[in-house]
Amino acid sequence: MLKPSLTDFTDFIEKPVKPMSKTEIQKNTNLYMNIALFLVVIIGFIILYYRNKYKTESKQKAQQTISHFEDYMNDYVIHSMLEEQNNNIPY
Repeated sequence: MLKPSLTDFTDFIEKPVKPMSKTEIQKNTNLYMNIALFLVVIIGFIILYYRNKYKTESKQKAQQTISHFEDYMNDYVIHSMLEEQNNNIPY
């Protein structure tokens, strides 16, 4: 017959979990906030870089659009003036 062995029941009891202190929580949130702000700054620099890179192209495109609009308006004004003159000529 087997002899029963003595067991230590403290091995079967779950040990209490040490609660996180406020400083540990603050360190974790500070780390996440630093990472988020760093990403925002990097995205801002990328946007400024592309904005500066295509600045001359956008200015040229705007100038072309303005000149085309001005040409269109001049043609329209001249055409409307000619029509008025044609309509006002007495026969």
